[in-house]
Amino acid sequence: MTWRTDSLEAQFKIAFSVCLLMQFICCGFLLWMLLWWQVALVALLVMVVNGLIFRRIYQKVFIAFRRASVQLEALQHQDYSLFAKPVFTGGKVAEFHQQLNTLGASLQQNKSHYDQQLFLLYRLIDQLNTPILVFDHRVQLNYANAAFAELFGRPWQALRHASPSLLDLVAEPEWHFTDSTKAQQWQIRHSRFLDQGQSHQLLVFINIQAALREGQLQAWQKLIRVLSHEIRNSLTPVAALTQSLQGKVNSEREQQALELIGERCQHLQDFVSRYAELHKPLHLQPQWLSAGALFQRLSALFPDAQLQAKGLQIELWADSVFLQQALINLIKNSIEASSPVGTIEMIFSQREQSNEIRIVDGGQGIANPDNLFVPFYSTKTQGQGIGLSLSRHIIEQMGGQLSLSNNANGIGACALIQLNRPH
Repeated sequence: MTWRTDSLEAQFKIAFSVCLLMQFICCGFLLWMLLWWQVALVALLVMVVNGLIFRRIYQKVFIAFRRASVQLEALQHQDYSLFAKPVFTGGKVAEFHQQLNTLGASLQQNKSHYDQQLFLLYRLIDQLNTPILVFDHRVQLNYANAAFAELFGRPWQALRHASPSLLDLVAEPEWHFTDSTKAQQWQIRHSRFLDQGQSHQLLVFINIQAALREGQLQAWQKLIRVLSHEIRNSLTPVAALTQSLQGKVNSEREQQALELIGERCQHLQDFVSRYAELHKPLHLQPQWLSAGALFQRLSALFPDAQLQAKGLQIELWADSVFLQQALINLIKNSIEASSPVGTIEMIFSQREQSNEIRIVDGGQGIANPDNLFVPFYSTKTQGQGIGLSLSRHIIEQMGGQLSLSNNANGIGACALIQLNRPH
């Protein structure tokens, strides 16, 4: 009995010890599990926080570079007014934004200076009397000055975006007119420049015919100075001797011969004096003139011609004295060309940048148009070949042009005067 009791007690103690151990193990396991979940929870919270922080940083960096990309695209299209707002207040990204904004400001300033220069260029083009054209990168007419209308007959706005072929121009091998007459008259200077990042072509038209005439005129001026000196030196003693002999001869035939010699001496002296006017500079005093008042003065000078007129309401910008002199010469030519009474008509008209005067007659027309303005050349028996040369010289000194042509109907001729209006 004793051994059995001890055995049960021992078994009970063992069982109790096992129970305590199991409880301890369970408590320890539970404690360990509790600690692991806390750690896991902390780790999870750390990961979530880090993820949120990383996402925030990523978004800010992405926004920063997206703004920089938009600004770079604007710079590429030459829009320098866009500045990206910095996302970061410091660091490399903020430094990059600052450098990008500095670059944009510098490019904007350079563009502003360039635009000012380009504006001055176009203003200068507008003020010049010689025709100037600008073709864009598509080789289409993009701009021109007012003198364009004088060369092409229409304002440049009416031919905007026109191709060179539409203007009778060819670029190869050099810019020139396809029309041979214009090609001989106009020399074209060509250059390139950039506008809005695109290549443009600038064409300047130079009237080389006027320059050639100026060279010819200077040559004639030198010649006439020499001739004037020699003729006057020769005519002076001849005229004096003629007058002396006229008082000594009694024969009527000899008297007539001396009178003829004196008359021709005076004629030569008048001729030299008149032609010498061509090399003298004209002191012009341009002013606004009434076409009606001008026509009245000319009609009073040629009452027998019964001059006709149209467009008398026009105002002309010219020197009154010199313009009248040129018109007198042209009207006299019409009268001497046997234009019937009442067939000489003066037509005044106004264009956008110029005024025109046409003197249309019903006479014999122009027999040799190539020699019209050649000094000393005249188809008239008593002509000196001075009137037309002097008239053209006067008109060109006033910045205009004079041209003569036969009428399309084959009867008579037309003298066309073009006078530029002040800007």
